[in-house]
Amino acid sequence: MLRRYLTLLFLVSAAAANAADKPANVTGLFLTTRYPGLTVRAGETTTIDLSLRNFNLPPQEVALSVPQVANGWKATILGGGQPIESAIVPPDGDERIQLRLEPPTEAGPGDYHFLVQAQGEGNALKLPVVLTIGKELPAKLKLTTNFPALRGTATTSFKYKVNVTNDSGRDSTINFSADAPKNFQVTFTEAYGTQQLTSIPIEAGKSKDIEASVSLPRDTPAGDYKLVLHARSDAASADLPTSITVVGQPRLSLAGEGGRLSGEAYAGRDSQLTVVAKNDGSEAARDVELSATAPEGWKTNFDPKELPELDAGKSQQIKVTLT
Repeated sequence: MLRRYLTLLFLVSAAAANAADKPANVTGLFLTTRYPGLTVRAGETTTIDLSLRNFNLPPQEVALSVPQVANGWKATILGGGQPIESAIVPPDGDERIQLRLEPPTEAGPGDYHFLVQAQGEGNALKLPVVLTIGKELPAKLKLTTNFPALRGTATTSFKYKVNVTNDSGRDSTINFSADAPKNFQVTFTEAYGTQQLTSIPIEAGKSKDIEASVSLPRDTPAGDYKLVLHARSDAASADLPTSITVVGQPRLSLAGEGGRLSGEAYAGRDSQLTVVAKNDGSEAARDVELSATAPEGWKTNFDPKELPELDAGKSQQIKVTLT
C-alpha cells in the first residue's frame, strides 16, 4: 500500500472557538475539534473527532451535514459509531461526534476541501476542512542491534537481537540473509519465537524484532570473525555488520593405544599399559594432572603424572603402572 501524508487544517468560525472549559458569561453553540492539524496515511479512511458544546441555551437539536465534499471522497458524520443526521445537545452539555472521510483509490498529492455544517435553533456553524496529500516517502530500511559484537567458545550459541524498521512509504516483504565465514550457520526467527524464517511482512512506518542465531563448527579456531546481516525489499536494502570473537577451549580425551583401554594385571607384581591423552579442542590444555580410581589395595602411577601443556590437536602417550 502506498504511503503518503495528509495534513488536516481546520478553519473554524468565530463562534467555534476553543470551548474545552465553560467560559464565563458566554452563551451559544460551539463546534470544535481538539486537533486542528492532523497527519494521516493516504489511501486509508480518516476519522476526525468533533465536539458540539451548548453554553447557557435550552436543549438544542442540531442538524448535521457535510454540504461540500472533495470529488470522489465519501464523508459521513458518526455518533456512537453509527451514521447520524442530527444530535440533541443539553444545556451546558457536550456531544461527541466524528467525521469519517474515505478517499478514492486514485487520490494523489494535492488539497482536498470539505465543509461540515451544524444548524441549531438560530445557530449556524460551518467548519471548513482541508486535507493535503503529500508526496510518497522514499523507500528505506534500517537494521539495528544493541550488541553487534559477541564473544564465546566454538560451542556457544550466538544470538543477535535485531530491530528491522520499514521507513518506506509502502508495506513491504523483507527478506533476510547473511554473509558469514565458511561452515558458519545463520538462521533467522521472530523475536521470542522458534519458527525459522527467511522473510516477514512489515507495514509502512512500522518495525519488528527478529533474532539471528549463529552456530559454529566445534573445531573453529580461536579468533575474530566478521559477519554481515542483510535485509532486502523490492525497493530498499540495509546491512548490519557484526562480529564474533571465538575464545579457545581445550577438550581432553583418554584412550588406550589402538582405542583399547584395558589390560592384564597380576597380584604381587607391577603391570604396565599405555594410554593416550588427546586434546581435540581449539586451545592448549595446561597443567593437566592425571589420576585414577583403583580397586581397594591397588596402586596406580602415571609417567608423566602431569602435563604442563598439551597443544590443540596434539596427543601424549602416558605409561600407567598398576601394582
